[in-house]
Amino acid sequence: MSQTWWVLLGALLAGAPILRHALARAHSRVTRVPPQEERVVILGASTTDGLGSGFLRGYLERGVRRIVIVGRRPEALEKVRDEALAAFAGRLSADVQVHVFEADCTNVEAVLRLRDFVRAKLGGLDTLQVVFGITSILPLLGLANVDPVGVNRNEKAEPAALDADKAGLESVAETVSQSAQGNLTGTAVVLGALTPMLQSTSVDPVVVVTGSVAGLVPAPTRSIYCATKAAQHFFINSVALECERQAGTPIPGTDRKRALVRFLLVAPGPIKNSFVAKYACDATSGPRDKRDNALEVKDVVQSTLSRVDLKPTGMLVMPRYMFFASLLAQWDSTRALIGRGSHRMYGY
Repeated sequence: MSQTWWVLLGALLAGAPILRHALARAHSRVTRVPPQEERVVILGASTTDGLGSGFLRGYLERGVRRIVIVGRRPEALEKVRDEALAAFAGRLSADVQVHVFEADCTNVEAVLRLRDFVRAKLGGLDTLQVVFGITSILPLLGLANVDPVGVNRNEKAEPAALDADKAGLESVAETVSQSAQGNLTGTAVVLGALTPMLQSTSVDPVVVVTGSVAGLVPAPTRSIYCATKAAQHFFINSVALECERQAGTPIPGTDRKRALVRFLLVAPGPIKNSFVAKYACDATSGPRDKRDNALEVKDVVQSTLSRVDLKPTGMLVMPRYMFFASLLAQWDSTRALIGRGSHRMYGY
């Protein structure tokens, strides 16, 4: 091969990433839903160090002007909003509006009021961020106060009896119910209420759901959390298929067709924030997992918003190696290896 051909080949290889990036940008969602026109609802944004707060700041930085943040504590929501706006003081458009709405997303009446509020304030919806959730940080037998390792709901419990009593089993049932409500029921209720609005008012609607690697990789002391997050993952993937079938069907009372709602499931590992300490439904002693290498909120937000721009479908697992760990956890030959890592991580 002549020197000229080698030069041409080198130029093509060097330019391939630039061309790929240019093509990706040309097909980016922002060409159809510009940030200054995007209407965003963030469900679960009442903690200043949480992902919901991080997403609010991320959208403000992008130039989004119409946002609703939702949570169960209005004073906390107002603090999140005020701190975010203060952080961008002098850099935001004068017409930026961040609305606060108090709602428990497992409550049907509250979600109906939320839908009316979004329609009145935003006139429609382009992007729905489902960030809320609840965790459980005790082993199953610990919930029943009969854990032989001594990790019990009642931290003052004497050496465990062999069998759980009525109160212990009621504790198990209560934790499962609360976890399922927070991680599955709430997600289903808000999607049932807001999916038609997404389909009928946006040219490119997207739902982003914050799941967890706990829904992919089994973990000791997280059995209830893993189960409800796995259920949430399957629910989202199934609803995505349903929306594919619904796309293009008539919108009642109009001559328009429903848009395709795309779903991105985000499955992060442990994050450096207060989620476990504040939203564990079964214990108040804080996380037992090792968080030396936990993800930063800003990194999760940046990776998520970038993925929404370019490919708002499928699953985004962070850190990436956890995706491969989830595959290895399914195979008999490697399951024990993943199990040993989980034991070390959670100290159980």
